[in-house]
Amino acid sequence: MRLACRALLAAPVPALAEEPQIEAVDDAVAAVIGTETPGLAVLVTREGEVIHAAGYGFADIDRETPVTPQSLFDLASVSKQMTAMAAHLQMLDGLYAPETAIGELLPAFADDLSADRPITVDDLIHHLSGLTDYLNGYDDYGAETPNSEVVDWLAAADRDEDPGIAFSYSNSGYLTLGTLVAVAEEESSLADVLQSRIWGPLGMDQTTLATPASAADAVKGYAGTDGDFTPAHEPNISEGDGNVFSSIEDLALYEAWLNENGMLPDFRPVFRNGTTDDGTPIDDGEGAGYGYGWSLAEMDGSDYAYHSGSWMGTSTYFQRNLTTGVTVILLANGEDISLDVLALDVEAAAE
Repeated sequence: MRLACRALLAAPVPALAEEPQIEAVDDAVAAVIGTETPGLAVLVTREGEVIHAAGYGFADIDRETPVTPQSLFDLASVSKQMTAMAAHLQMLDGLYAPETAIGELLPAFADDLSADRPITVDDLIHHLSGLTDYLNGYDDYGAETPNSEVVDWLAAADRDEDPGIAFSYSNSGYLTLGTLVAVAEEESSLADVLQSRIWGPLGMDQTTLATPASAADAVKGYAGTDGDFTPAHEPNISEGDGNVFSSIEDLALYEAWLNENGMLPDFRPVFRNGTTDDGTPIDDGEGAGYGYGWSLAEMDGSDYAYHSGSWMGTSTYFQRNLTTGVTVILLANGEDISLDVLALDVEAAAE
């Protein structure tokens, strides 16, 4: 079932017609190329307009294939914002509400409906579910394990804590959310919902889930630092907590749409901190809150929404300065590079 959401009625922003570059940004990233990561794609926008888009280094070391704005990277946990956005669009259409118990939509959690405090959609979005970690606890999990099996296991597994009590970053929660999003729309996968609600309307033709749209454009992943890199790749078919493949060319379309809609009243919850049941604002232990797939913090007088991603062979970072309107997206095919400081350096270089 496909439901049209009023939030996506605007015409998609055109794809990159050219690739503007800022020399100071080139200088900011130069030191990490070939040392901390084989390759890097960098996108900088200001109020949705692309001001820098470039690839650096190698997408494949052996073949010396260059990274370009069309190169496809595994976004890893940066994917979570798209899962949460799909849920938000469904809630705008009235399919369910933040306080809806997930057992109302997921049969595996039907028994949870009789609990004093069932797990809700809002708990999944804000990492308040108390679900245990499937990546470290589900012994039968493998590359071909579908979401349905993981959800069945999570529903039966002991919880780390009761829902609504404390923030605990949870891949399990977002995998469950991705499953719920698909079920709510009577689709077989989260990918179908993301395609119909976000990627398709925005013209993000190269963005997919679990498998890159083009093997030729997909970067090769690596581990290592100091220029000593070895191939790293561990594919799986999980949906919701990661596994979106995209390029900075496609993400320029997504960011332009976020810039246009993100602070409108209907979308403000996406960039608003969640709270525990007693009203305490979420704190991740390092001073950041958490919205709909975004970490939230104030730095140097600006409000930021950001998220990192890291998996075998990939490291990603999506940073939005909500005060100035400058966004930085970094996609690396080296899993060991830390991109948070670099994102701030790139932002400063673009000013």
